Amino acid sequence: MSTASRLAARIRATILRSAARLEWTLLFPSAAAFAWFYGQDAVAMLLIFGLPIVLALDGRLMRPRGTGPSTRPAAGEPFGRAAIVQVVDDVLKDCARRDRTTALLRVEIDDLEIGDGGWGGGTGEATMDRLVPRISSTLRGQDIITRLGEDGFVIILAPTRHADLDTLMNIVDRLQAAIAEPISLNGRSFRVHSCVGICSEAMAPERSGAAMLAATDCALRIARRQGADAVRAFNPDIRMQVETDHRLSTQIEDALESGQIRPWFQPQVDARTGAIVGFEALARWHHPELGVLSPDRFLCTIASAGRGAELGECILRAGLKALIAWDAAGLSVPCLGINVSLDELMDPRLAERIAWQVDRYDIAPERIAIEILETVTLRDHDAIIMRNLQTLRKAGFRLDLDDFGTGAASIAHIAQFGVHRIKIDRSFVHGIESDPARRDVVSAILGLAQRLRIATLAEGVETPAEQAVLAEMGCPHLQGFGIARPMPFEKTVRWAQNRRSVKQPKSLSEMEPRGTA
Repeated sequence: MSTASRLAARIRATILRSAARLEWTLLFPSAAAFAWFYGQDAVAMLLIFGLPIVLALDGRLMRPRGTGPSTRPAAGEPFGRAAIVQVVDDVLKDCARRDRTTALLRVEIDDLEIGDGGWGGGTGEATMDRLVPRISSTLRGQDIITRLGEDGFVIILAPTRHADLDTLMNIVDRLQAAIAEPISLNGRSFRVHSCVGICSEAMAPERSGAAMLAATDCALRIARRQGADAVRAFNPDIRMQVETDHRLSTQIEDALESGQIRPWFQPQVDARTGAIVGFEALARWHHPELGVLSPDRFLCTIASAGRGAELGECILRAGLKALIAWDAAGLSVPCLGINVSLDELMDPRLAERIAWQVDRYDIAPERIAIEILETVTLRDHDAIIMRNLQTLRKAGFRLDLDDFGTGAASIAHIAQFGVHRIKIDRSFVHGIESDPARRDVVSAILGLAQRLRIATLAEGVETPAEQAVLAEMGCPHLQGFGIARPMPFEKTVRWAQNRRSVKQPKSLSEMEPRGTA
């Protein structure tokens, strides 16, 4: 290329680079008027007609500032993973040209089925459509929101100067607040919640659309474990957790068959006497390489593998054998709590299977408390769940409502489900001795339970001060690390024998709330 050609190319590039900036483009009319005023007609004509033609031929007038993605989806448009990866790659290229950065938010909507009520399907899709403008209102105009799957969104931030964690959490706070607003469909109002996984360009293991999308998948997977409205940002630890999950998913079948997954037991005691009123069976995986794993490490993996029913039966059988062993050792253990997941409750044969196992081991049904999460009460329209719970109640099993106070259970739900005992969530118990607001909440729950003739148990009791306040307030049962941590069966016998000097309750009737008839 000749010197003249190189100079012409350099001038053209400079003009186009300057013209692509809005602040320079705004000067064109003024420059043309200035040239015309001083008699430079040719220059004026060039600025008025020539330069726009050059820009149009170059494509600059047809693009937004910065080249942006080559294919930009409409807000809420369903896009496949490959298409999303391409959009992110384009945004990353734009960021490199402009010295900017970006981030991805992977959003999953929970409880889409709540809106179904009793009037047919299609509510989930309608709900997602309602959420698109809400989410868009929390973002900038150039940010991209697209659907991924039946219940997910991917948000791609347009190139920005700052995408640090504080900035991203501000976006997430606005986003989740908008999602959580009531939704009205077909005359029914309900709420949904969301979990969010975050990956900024700086957090990504590699600078590519595929790596960033996979990283948000990892972060979202961990967020889902924490429940509604949880948020997680990608980091190397999360990547290791997800890789461990995958490893565990290939070992679940052998673990269930070999007895690696079995219950540990946490005592529940009378607040006044300290006597044992029961144990709660909590799953533990005795992994040969990773050690003892708590439920938060493997329950999601088991659910994803569809092995929840097998885990439930495994824990129930081991719990029934423990009751027999405690009886043989001369220990008084009135009740054993068994956790039952929502997926299990949706099995039409669950109640019959539990009743069959209990009858097989010749255990009285009233010695088994079926523990259900408070969120289950929102499924009162589900005929299978209601049938299972009603069948268990009629057979004599007790029902415990777990984590009470964190969900949306109403008095009507509690009465309709026939709950025997509510377990006050630990968030209301922690620091109750120094927090009047927590005492007021617990006092209200205790008063409600007493009126409804329902027993209560405070979870997460960790200090003698908390025990003393709860006993003084009239909470009959306590559970938590301050009483005892979960322990393998072998240790429960010695622990219980050390408490033999404590007065034991005479019957299960003593487990009812004080002050009731």
